[in-house]
Amino acid sequence: MRIDLLGPVAVRRDDGTVVTPSAPKRRALLSALAVRLNQVVATEDLIELVWDGAAPPTARAALQGHVAVLRQVLGGDHLALGTRGTGYVLTGDRDRVDLLRFGDLCDLAGVLLPGGPSAARPPGGPDDPALPLLRAALDLCHGPALTDCGSALLRERTVPYVTDLRLRALDRLADGLCRQGRGGELVAELTEAVAAHPTRQGPAARLVTCLDQAGRRDEAAAWYDRAVAGLAGPPGPELRRAGELIARRPAAARVSLLRDDPGPAQLPTADRRFVGRAADLHRLDEAVALARTGRPVLVTGPAGVGKTALVQHWAHRAAERFPDGRLYADLRGFDETGPREPADVLGDLLSALGEDTVPAALDDRIQRYRELLAGRRILVVLDDARSAEHVIPLLPEPPTGPHEAAPVAVVTSRHRLRDLLVRESGIPLPLDALTPEDAAALLARTLDPARLAAEPEAAAELAERCDHLPLALRLAAARLAARPGWTLAELAAELADDQATLATLTGTGRGPLGIAATLDRTHRTLDPAPARLFTVLGLHPGTEIDTATAAALADLPPATTRALLARLDALHLLEERTPGRYARRGLIGRYAARQAADLGCDERLAALDRLIAHYLATTAAQPTGSGEAAAWFRREESAVRAVVLCAEQHGRTVAAWQLAHRAGPLYEHTDHDRTHWRATTEAGLRAARTCADPAAVARLSTDLAVLLVDRGAHRTAGDHLDRAVAAAAGDPILRHRCRARVADALVRAGRHDRAIPLLTGLVAAARTPAAADLLARALTDLADALVLAGSPGPALAHADEAVQLATSRPAGPDAVRATHSRARALHALGRPGAALACADLAAALGRTVADAPLQARSHTLLADLLQAVGRTAEAAAARHQAEALLSGTT
Repeated sequence: MRIDLLGPVAVRRDDGTVVTPSAPKRRALLSALAVRLNQVVATEDLIELVWDGAAPPTARAALQGHVAVLRQVLGGDHLALGTRGTGYVLTGDRDRVDLLRFGDLCDLAGVLLPGGPSAARPPGGPDDPALPLLRAALDLCHGPALTDCGSALLRERTVPYVTDLRLRALDRLADGLCRQGRGGELVAELTEAVAAHPTRQGPAARLVTCLDQAGRRDEAAAWYDRAVAGLAGPPGPELRRAGELIARRPAAARVSLLRDDPGPAQLPTADRRFVGRAADLHRLDEAVALARTGRPVLVTGPAGVGKTALVQHWAHRAAERFPDGRLYADLRGFDETGPREPADVLGDLLSALGEDTVPAALDDRIQRYRELLAGRRILVVLDDARSAEHVIPLLPEPPTGPHEAAPVAVVTSRHRLRDLLVRESGIPLPLDALTPEDAAALLARTLDPARLAAEPEAAAELAERCDHLPLALRLAAARLAARPGWTLAELAAELADDQATLATLTGTGRGPLGIAATLDRTHRTLDPAPARLFTVLGLHPGTEIDTATAAALADLPPATTRALLARLDALHLLEERTPGRYARRGLIGRYAARQAADLGCDERLAALDRLIAHYLATTAAQPTGSGEAAAWFRREESAVRAVVLCAEQHGRTVAAWQLAHRAGPLYEHTDHDRTHWRATTEAGLRAARTCADPAAVARLSTDLAVLLVDRGAHRTAGDHLDRAVAAAAGDPILRHRCRARVADALVRAGRHDRAIPLLTGLVAAARTPAAADLLARALTDLADALVLAGSPGPALAHADEAVQLATSRPAGPDAVRATHSRARALHALGRPGAALACADLAAALGRTVADAPLQARSHTLLADLLQAVGRTAEAAAARHQAEALLSGTT
């Protein structure tokens, strides 16, 4: 099976049979997966591409159908379509997708990487290995890429890069053939390229030279005149030289277009320790096609992530794509001495461009700089920018025409430079930490591979402790290299100590070198208000924080807090993962904690009290058992646990036990690590005992019993329940609720043999005047347990009594729950009609109670009963109503 994308999309079996999908969306799906062969493509990305950004609500289901059909088309014949996580992946040999084979051949020929295999011999020599590779690559092209692929968005994202690579391959092949005097072989292809791209000077210059070598001087002169006439300004150096050469020589002469004016070459030496980043290098390659329209490429990321190393490595690799030169300026945006002034930078750039006399005024320098760059294929790297204002004077002018040769500007910064996205339509390339594989490769550049192989788990932990940041990894590797007797596990353990991490990741040499010093340079650029917020956030124990929590901690209005958080996010000191929710890397969290340690004791304790109050209020507001509450607690659990422990340690014992107790039901209904649940509950129990509050001890002892039931330690759970009951001896209502909560946990654990005697005792105890209000709920719980235990007859009797009691009082939740129990018992007894009627009644009663989760349970029960009797459409409607109630859309 082969997939052709370089022209009309086509799918062919090895015997030549064409099996191209006729449906446009299936062609779009297959094309999108083929372009990223052997890479997982997220379902959301595929939906966006296949429906061109306008997907209907049914897109996900439709996509699954298209995938099923494509699997049948492919049939596993060398190409297989699989599901991976939250996306899909097309796997197979890259040679089976012509676009990928084209790119690989160009890579081997040195078009992508100048130091590749083809660079072994001089270009154009008799044994130049690049020429057959480029010829084979160009022979794969049969028209504009991705013709009729079915996705305009996919073409928009892919075709510019493929077109640019195809023109570069044609240019390199023409250069090699011209050096051998064989330029006439490419006249037809160059004529087609010039017709397709009339304002691009490179193909026109090559065509003029190739026609000249073919002895067609008059045609060469005519094409030159035509190319120049179509320009808005004077011809660039390459086209001008081609015209001058044919004008100077007789018609029979043969000419080779040589690049004898390479232009400035300012790039610093590439970092020899650079590893990985294949996807980011590819993104930079793809961005150049868009950048040639005058849009700057913005490589942004946190301090130490390797922005400069990436761009310098890529720039050396892509040097051949910029024949008119490479400019580089270190803007020193975050240096201790402050950023360089644009006027000074422009003076250096103008000198590099050959200007003997540099204008004095900034505006004059900008104008002359942009004049010299106009129409030239030159790369401008602006490294370490402070802000958008710092960069704008240094950007070249956009080209006057869509295909005119133009410089490409690549900017690196710790700042997200969002103003450049808006004002200059910048192309964002946010840089993240290294992958685990690239992190391991970086360590191997400094350390003995055998040393790494001996401790693979410790190496992975070390990379995790370094946040997979290249700077931190290099500092850690240098520390190990200087101490051959240390193990990786020992250094990983040192980095696990929050107090030691920043000191450990510090280098030696001229000037400060290390994570703390690097973050200091970022922190110094903050104004007082965001700097204070960053410091106060160092008191927050979690890795993520939302706007409301940050506002409470800093004692600021939410609107002010949002604005300040956005400024921290702009400098990568935080990262807004979802709207209003911010994460920070471990090393940044430790740095913030170090800053917070310098706050006064009173200020720290006041902030802690505000944080405790915030979490007490927020946990109290979470509806137990709801999906919304579970999602909130999954995000906040580590912070809640840490705040409980911190409150206990700082003598806030009442708050500590209250927060631990409110967290108990949230732990109970989520899938968090039970050791974390236990640590929180035991801290709360210690605080309750310190308070000498029997009711608090009863509640926390019950929480611990419920946890032990969840872990299967039923005997020990019983001991803690006995302690809870003893502590609540003076409060029969609390004593009843402690037992009821443990009984509920036993039922959910399937231990009906233990739950039913406990529930029976609760019913007996509730038949007293002091606890009469608890009887309906106790009867309901016992009825539910009996149904699950396979005794629906006694269950119905208890449910009937519960309904009678609950409905004799004003309508409330007990009546709804009791009616649920009666419906379940009737269903278990084989009376579906009566069960459905009872479930309908529960739904009607639920509408009189302002309890959305309880109403949702009524509709879910009704849906289950309807499904059981085959009324699937009505069941689906009831289930939809339950979902709407839980989501708040009804």
